[in-house]
Amino acid sequence: MSCMLLMACGGYVTRGRHLYREGRYIESAELLARHERELGDESPRRQAEYATYRGLSNLVLGNYPEAHRWMAFAFEIARRYPGALRPDIRLELEQGWWELTMHMGPKPAGPRPDAHAAVP
Repeated sequence: MSCMLLMACGGYVTRGRHLYREGRYIESAELLARHERELGDESPRRQAEYATYRGLSNLVLGNYPEAHRWMAFAFEIARRYPGALRPDIRLELEQGWWELTMHMGPKPAGPRPDAHAAVP
């Protein structure tokens, strides 16, 4: 599917998710980072999805502090707005969090997914 079609169908968040799922982690992380300023204008559902895939992309790239920051933010949105994350995306986030703890130790610095997180 072309970039233009994906952008028309769901914008940069959908494109970032597709890039991540295709194993194009650098492109996903870069695309999402370019749109960070727009995040506040998005719905909680899109913010949570954005934060999930930005965190997961950073996790795969080995940038654990940024992965933690964004995944914790995704969990916080999901806590504030139940249903903001689709079950399949929530599962990816939880699996990513588990993997992050394997890299950072049993207690990553900062909030746990079920605690309050600061907005990035």
